[in-house]
Amino acid sequence: MRRGGALLLLIILLILALSVAAFFLLRGGGGVETAAPTPQLATIVVLAQPVPRDELIVEAMLEEIPYPEERITGSMFRKIADVADVYYAKYPLVQGQPLTRELVSERPGILQEGSDVSKTIPPGMTAISLPISRLGAVGFAIRDGDKVNVIVTTTFVDLDTSFQSLLPNGLVQIVGPAPLGTKDEELPKLTVSGGEGASLGRAELEPTLNQAIYMVPSEAQRPRLVSQMILQNVQVLRVGQFNLSGDQTAVPETQQPQEGEQQQEQQEEGQQAPPAPDIVTLIVTPQDAIALTYLIHSQARITLTLRAPDDPNYFDNIESVTLQYLISQYNIALPAKLPYGLNPRLDLLVDPLDNFFP
Repeated sequence: MRRGGALLLLIILLILALSVAAFFLLRGGGGVETAAPTPQLATIVVLAQPVPRDELIVEAMLEEIPYPEERITGSMFRKIADVADVYYAKYPLVQGQPLTRELVSERPGILQEGSDVSKTIPPGMTAISLPISRLGAVGFAIRDGDKVNVIVTTTFVDLDTSFQSLLPNGLVQIVGPAPLGTKDEELPKLTVSGGEGASLGRAELEPTLNQAIYMVPSEAQRPRLVSQMILQNVQVLRVGQFNLSGDQTAVPETQQPQEGEQQQEQQEEGQQAPPAPDIVTLIVTPQDAIALTYLIHSQARITLTLRAPDDPNYFDNIESVTLQYLISQYNIALPAKLPYGLNPRLDLLVDPLDNFFP
């Protein structure tokens, strides 16, 4: 009995020992520690010194440090060359701060006071607004950010250089001084140019009568029309008026012509269609802005032509278009003087639909 009891006690102790070993084995992984995976490292750009706001970030201000790849965001810079001499500090930056795209800008003064529009104009350029019409703005197809060419049409007339007045000059008679008692018909008379009255003409020999005749114009001088493209690949900053308050870059619904379906829906609902824009703002050089200002105040007609967004071409052989250019360039034949003509008489060209009769 003693021997059997000792054997039973030994078995119980063995079972307890195995249970304790199994417990620690399951809890501690069998006593074998699993090594943590080594993180993959890359480099990011941080500041080696403080940088004031609006200062250009140069290479001496930067350094590259190792950083876990999985913690690098898309806004971080990985190489110094991507930042140095390219970006300005948007805020005051401290030493050791990782650089992100939210902290820098491509030009200084982004956070300074002023309009948001002025901060979108490239340095060395300026913005100017021009009047537009449906015909002169590609049927209002132009939108903010488009590229356009600028065509100017104006007229020229001949002037008297001294008077700076329209030719031909007028004719008047002046009565010269004479002694008292001189009769009217004996007063010396002198005809001079430069006033109201008959127009100054020219003397020509009439071949039939073989006599000299004096010819004067039958009408006022006709202005001479000319068109020329003066600017190419100009960026449109804004079509229509800017907001007077709030976000100036937002496009107000009342300033932009809506698409056909939306406009039709408004008409069906009885709503008034939004007004068409009457101005466009372009980004040009300061000298071009002065030229456009002169043309606006001289009442020249300005036409914008829309360009493809990926068209970088500039044309140096652009010629001014006049009546002589049209005749010679397109081989327009001059009508012959015939012994017959159209009836009824045709003096002005009109739209056939406006003049149609059955």
